[in-house]
Amino acid sequence: MDKVIEISDRAVADYGFRQAVLYGVEDVARRWELSDQEKTVLETTVLQALSTLPIPVQPEDVPGEQARLAEIIRNAG
Repeated sequence: MDKVIEISDRAVADYGFRQAVLYGVEDVARRWELSDQEKTVLETTVLQALSTLPIPVQPEDVPGEQARLAEIIRNAG
């Protein structure tokens, strides 16, 4: 799940990348060469979590949100 966490971390910190993940999950999964299990977690758990984040995530909140999403991903995997 390390790749999925890396994608999530980047999506929390970079709103443009978050949009790419939210609206182009198939492309992101292919480019990052995700396994079927990783792709499923990205398509379900990560997309749901990313869609609830504020726009943008304030810089001081980024590390906490990244840690929170990483824990959710680990539990889903």
